[in-house]
Amino acid sequence: MIVVVSISAMMVHASAQETPIPNWIKNVAKWWAEGQTNDSDFLQAIQYLINNNILRISQTTSSLQITSSNSSDLQNNQLSQKLNDLQSQYTALQAKYNLLLQQVRSITAQSTTGENIDSIYAVAVRPVIESDGFFETTKYQGSILKITVDIRGGTGLVLVNTAIPSGVDFQTSARTAVTVAQNMTGIDLSKKDIIFSISSGNNQDLQAVDGGSAGGAMTVLLVSDLLGKSLNGQVLMTGTIQPDGIIGPIGAVDEKADAAGQFGAKIFLVPAGQAVTPIQTCSQKTEGPFEYQTCTVQQTPLSPMMESKYGMKVIEINSIQDALKYFNSS
Repeated sequence: MIVVVSISAMMVHASAQETPIPNWIKNVAKWWAEGQTNDSDFLQAIQYLINNNILRISQTTSSLQITSSNSSDLQNNQLSQKLNDLQSQYTALQAKYNLLLQQVRSITAQSTTGENIDSIYAVAVRPVIESDGFFETTKYQGSILKITVDIRGGTGLVLVNTAIPSGVDFQTSARTAVTVAQNMTGIDLSKKDIIFSISSGNNQDLQAVDGGSAGGAMTVLLVSDLLGKSLNGQVLMTGTIQPDGIIGPIGAVDEKADAAGQFGAKIFLVPAGQAVTPIQTCSQKTEGPFEYQTCTVQQTPLSPMMESKYGMKVIEINSIQDALKYFNSS
């Protein structure tokens, strides 16, 4: 009697007449079909049959033939059923392998495109002291920061790495960013260590940069990394991050917008209510020998000025979700 089951692109002949199949191999095949043993044990059993010429491999067809002229019909029926079970197991295993192969190829393709979703640029300010020889005044100058995140297996640590560790306090923002990212993505980071690395073109600037205003950007970076989203490099932002995901207020928005425009950004995101700049207008009035000057300050939209100067829009956002809509768009 001959039982034929399609299994692969080769022919395997098993002759029970010449050499009987050992009972231990039958048990291994049964256990493997029932999921009670691993693939390695099953493959070793098959290799034993091949090495002892119980199974003979031919490359000409795609079937599995078992010849057993001396076996009873009952034994052949049982063997046929076992082979059918093995075929089902093989098909399921092959499907899982193909899916895994596709995932590996996808990851490999992403790694070779040169895209880097592990870093983001943020805008902060640093104080600049000017002196005329007698008096000193403090002005603020925008500064571009590069923030990189590294997620590793660990114990839930949140670390901040800067070129100059003294005088920089990004730690609170980093911890809040991790909390918000976990809540938004639903991904547990308790067994991961999150390392934010912060640098600038002139690392000496980091001694004076306010770390709070980079909190929103740190959160955008971590959420995008966890979700596998790419970042739009033409978008920059400033703003603190609050535990509920709200983007908090910052200072020196004019200076930060100017730095973002010089950097080449096309969209600059700022906290709600801060896309304005104070413009002072003065009028003079003369009465007799006296001259009076009256000045008023009016909040003027910042975006038209930046669009005219750099071609950059200034847009207000309320939450980290609002920021992600711009950063995760191409």
